[in-house]
Amino acid sequence: MSVEMALVTAEEFEQIVAELVGPCELVCGEVREMMRGGAKHGGVCGRMSRLLGNWAESNDQGEVVTNDTGLVTRRNPDSVRGPDLFFIRWSTLPQGELPEKWLKVPPELCVEILSPSDRWKDVLDKITEYLDFGVKEVWVADPQLKQLHIYQPDSAPRVLNGDAAVNSSVLPGFECRVNEFFQQRRS
Repeated sequence: MSVEMALVTAEEFEQIVAELVGPCELVCGEVREMMRGGAKHGGVCGRMSRLLGNWAESNDQGEVVTNDTGLVTRRNPDSVRGPDLFFIRWSTLPQGELPEKWLKVPPELCVEILSPSDRWKDVLDKITEYLDFGVKEVWVADPQLKQLHIYQPDSAPRVLNGDAAVNSSVLPGFECRVNEFFQQRRS
């Protein structure tokens, strides 16, 4: 005998998320626990956030947001995803500033950093969900292979590594090398 669980809405999830033990997302109405990424994951996230944040601040383009901030990506059943970081233009934001709660409009860029526990099938599902939501570009950083996978709607994914230049039409003027995301600084 199977027991049918009631699907959770984004608003209900927002009320209970503080009571949950660890990081989680809402996927098609179901609460799913997420594994913490680990130190290498956090280092890559920090470097990417700094590089993108420096660009956004120097150009007053928008805001780079981290820490699995909730995006309401789907309704009926609801999904609330937490990208490792995202970039959103000021002009995209209602009232031109970040809301107190979750974001309900698509950012220009979402970034996921692979963790050892991530499965590519789940990552690809998340990429598809972001693009269907209206995100213009999704980056997936792979710390193990030191690669950056770039996804856009209606385009084949691109894979960059090493000294390849990272630039994007959604980030005019931003440029760095892929290896800058993965280099650990040692004096």
